[in-house]
Amino acid sequence: MTTTESESGIESFFEKIDSCATAPEPTSYACSDVPVTYALELPIPIAVRGSSINYSFSSENGDVAFGIYLRPAANSTNASTEDVEEEEVVPLERVDSNVEPVTGSFLVTEAPCVAVLVWDNNHSWLRSKVLSYSVTVKPPSEEILRKKYLTQLNTSLSNASIDKRQAESRLAKVMASKSEAEATVAKLKQELSNVIAGLGQIEKEETYLRDRMAFRGKQIEGLESRLEAAKAAQENGSGHLGGGLYEA
Repeated sequence: MTTTESESGIESFFEKIDSCATAPEPTSYACSDVPVTYALELPIPIAVRGSSINYSFSSENGDVAFGIYLRPAANSTNASTEDVEEEEVVPLERVDSNVEPVTGSFLVTEAPCVAVLVWDNNHSWLRSKVLSYSVTVKPPSEEILRKKYLTQLNTSLSNASIDKRQAESRLAKVMASKSEAEATVAKLKQELSNVIAGLGQIEKEETYLRDRMAFRGKQIEGLESRLEAAKAAQENGSGHLGGGLYEA
């Protein structure tokens, strides 16, 4: 991990921790007389865990099917959109929204995420419906947020302290292994230096012996030729010794 990566990780860590301390303002979504032929989806980003979503809607020209599901926020997972697992909060089913307004609410227990409200008319797509809805996202109270913030701080501090102690213990073992490895390397370097020095002496002796063998080979070759000449001269009663003639 580089210094830049470490600093970036620290900033991201505290941004996530401190985001628990401040509640966003309530957010409202409302629309009237929206034609729905097949289906309509309303994605609502939820930043704070413990937020509540209150909804109310009605339809004209007949009923619609309604459902709600949650999916992780895009920046909270490394998975692609196709791999994201969605959590069903309200099963998709037909409701009598054309008879009376349909109302409800639910609590978001995990954040960040995206709550998707779905109005479906595929069961009657030949007859388009007219939808009116109102949705409000209310964050937790300041008191609840403060308690959650303190809990998050204590939990994170405990986890960081435990991890630091584990890292210190592991570092001590790593340093001991490093010292042992360095001692082994120093010993091997000395042994290698001795072997290299010995190899130099061996190569010198090899050169000397090869020169000696070549010298003696030439001596032997000359002596053998002279010995043969001397024997031949002795058999003939005269000979040529060392390049000169003699009589017996």
